[in-house]
Amino acid sequence: MTAIGMKQSSLNLINQIDDKDSALLEKVYLFLTLNVPTKKKEKEELTSEQKRRLTLVENLCGAFSACQTVDWKKDKEEYMLEKYGQ
Repeated sequence: MTAIGMKQSSLNLINQIDDKDSALLEKVYLFLTLNVPTKKKEKEELTSEQKRRLTLVENLCGAFSACQTVDWKKDKEEYMLEKYGQ
């Protein structure tokens, strides 16, 4: 049996467990978390274009919030009240 077949077979067996049987599901979950190594996501290196964009975003972060005179939360609340009532 291939690795893909074993994985699919395992998923089929897990799907057969009754959702209300929390004790069995907990045992399966604990077994999997203890025995299956988790892949540590390595930090990706950004390309020069991504770095340029990131610095541009960081420079502009919050630039427009200071000039807003309208309270958007209040506007949203009023709109929701008009549309849906209480």
